[in-house]
Amino acid sequence: MGICEIHRNEMYVYFYLERGEEAQLLGIFKEKNSGIKKAEQGTCRIVDLICPDRKNYSFRGGKTFYDMPAYLFYMDSCTWTSDSRFEIVQYSEDRTLKVTTCYEFAENADVFSCKSILENLGDEEITIEGITSFCFGAAAGYEKGKSDPSEDVEIYYAHNTWSEECRWVHKKLKDVGIWAYGNLCYDRFRIANHSGFSTGEYLPMGALYNKQTDTSVLWQIESSTSWAYEVGCFTPEYRESFLKTDYRQQIYLQLFGPDMESAGWYRRLKKGERFETVETAVACGIGRPESVMKEMTVYRRQKRKIMELPIIFNDYMNCLMGDSTTEKLLPLIDRAAEAGCEIFVVDCGWYDTGEWQYTFGEFEECRQRYPGGLSEVMDYIRRKGMKPGIWLELESVGLDCVGLQNMPKEWFFQRHGKPVIDSGRVHLDFRVKEVRERASAILKRVISRYHLGYIKIDYNLELSCGTEFQADSPADGMLQHNRAYLAWLEEEHAKYPEVMFENCGSGGLRMDYGMLSRMDIQSVSDQEDYRIMAVIAANSASAVLPEQAGIWTYPLKDADRESCIMNMASAMLQRIHLGGNLDQLTEEGFALVKEGIQCYKEIRKEIPEGIPFWPLGFHSFDAGWLVFGLHLENRDLIMVCRREDEKKRIRFPVQKGVEAVNVLYPAAEKRIAQKDGIENDIVVELERENSAVILEIIYE
Repeated sequence: MGICEIHRNEMYVYFYLERGEEAQLLGIFKEKNSGIKKAEQGTCRIVDLICPDRKNYSFRGGKTFYDMPAYLFYMDSCTWTSDSRFEIVQYSEDRTLKVTTCYEFAENADVFSCKSILENLGDEEITIEGITSFCFGAAAGYEKGKSDPSEDVEIYYAHNTWSEECRWVHKKLKDVGIWAYGNLCYDRFRIANHSGFSTGEYLPMGALYNKQTDTSVLWQIESSTSWAYEVGCFTPEYRESFLKTDYRQQIYLQLFGPDMESAGWYRRLKKGERFETVETAVACGIGRPESVMKEMTVYRRQKRKIMELPIIFNDYMNCLMGDSTTEKLLPLIDRAAEAGCEIFVVDCGWYDTGEWQYTFGEFEECRQRYPGGLSEVMDYIRRKGMKPGIWLELESVGLDCVGLQNMPKEWFFQRHGKPVIDSGRVHLDFRVKEVRERASAILKRVISRYHLGYIKIDYNLELSCGTEFQADSPADGMLQHNRAYLAWLEEEHAKYPEVMFENCGSGGLRMDYGMLSRMDIQSVSDQEDYRIMAVIAANSASAVLPEQAGIWTYPLKDADRESCIMNMASAMLQRIHLGGNLDQLTEEGFALVKEGIQCYKEIRKEIPEGIPFWPLGFHSFDAGWLVFGLHLENRDLIMVCRREDEKKRIRFPVQKGVEAVNVLYPAAEKRIAQKDGIENDIVVELERENSAVILEIIYE
């Protein structure tokens, strides 16, 4: 076959497929490339496989990429199994291992997802210590005097820790240690996660931006457990000293689920067994990664379609903080209904009066908190025109739960023959049928008893790599558990289509599209300071769909006018998660909350169609100004926030043909926003620090 070109939307993908040779991914482009050629042996393989007994004569330093002779061979088997799915099948030389690599091309977006399926066709067991979900050996190239990716290519990645989510940074490759230099290069840059907090340190995302071509490749790894990605440099055809010959060097990109290096993962494939890698998604486009986020947004909407965006009040954040009672809830319910909320969620602690963080598990209401029963509170919520919701944590049990002693050890994550404990909890294993049945029974009971329309499912423990019980490795036990849990979630969704399910992992610490493709809304952060929450909110559409990103807004009882406005504005282009002391706000403060909710209701139907954009790029955590918007048909909605910055004015570019600039919120206070003399620029003036505005830009 030779060169195989796939043209989808505005993206061109080139493979080299020749019988008896290694299948290669030669390039991903935004325009046709007629001069594409076969790569050197081993440089552009579509899948890289790590087996402990695989012959390896190449020293690679710390790199995962194997620049070594082929292990898998294409044998005339590539197929369009549907209008959008392209599969390439390769075999090991002895035909004992079959690997099918699947590329699924998104509709109306320059994105494809990628994964591989392994099958042991032989009689002997095969041990796998790592396999790429996506492998690209030609992400950039070095040629002396022509191109230097160390200088020309930037890598984007995002720190994502508790209450400090979505902290994007970008650096030149040389600034993360990758130099294309005149010798064998073992440089690499690796980001990895090893636990059930899939986004507990970093987002499972990244991007490469090439300044020379002004193009970006953007990726996400859809794993709710361990994952890794690696960018590095290698010399494909090194034969003699660099002092004698100028060699090409290439930049490679690999995306993984769990592997040996990051999580101690391995899997033994017995005869006839199959293993499927985690799914990944790759987008390409013109401009910096912020621009290419449009493609990923369209792709994510094909994974999860969300059209209903009700206003949610949750009694936890900067409010009752897990200490709800009937007496405390009733005035909050009154005020939430008056403000225009449509869902009212009773968060954690409803099941006990003491150390409720460690007694959960049975999920029976605490009569000391609710003398008339929790049903009295839930009925009151419905009478006020809202749907009731409740908090659950179903993958773990508190150490002081009264029912824990009756649960068999086989229900829990184990290492060294004992249940693993963290954060006052033990982790349940959803591979076990009885564990799934128990969780289903809890859901059924609370939904039917309280007539719920909303379930918040939380996750609050860090167990490192996983469970070794009935698993080849702890990380593989974690992976199997997570796949069983996600399948269980899908079944429960089908049972209760009218119930909205929220994903929370101590805020945004399990914010991946393995999970989010099954959930309706994501709690983006546990951040309690609205000034920091604003920058998390402004960046969060990079990680989560705007219509899926639950943003806390929580004016405090002593909040002044500007802090109320900034609280509300931060959430109004995504999902409003209202908290705070609504029943203790000043009349002016409450009026601003109510006005913000009314404004949101007028624009929310368009949010699921909006395309996120960042005129100033992704924001650093110390940014003085925040500008985040949604492109809509014939208009933009933009949130502008002045934080701690001496400058009262900010200028930023928008699309051509501005007809009008309107202030949507706050309506009653003057905010200067106008077209600048420079074409396509808008100027906004905010008098006070920590203030904000929602703008509407109308185009001709």
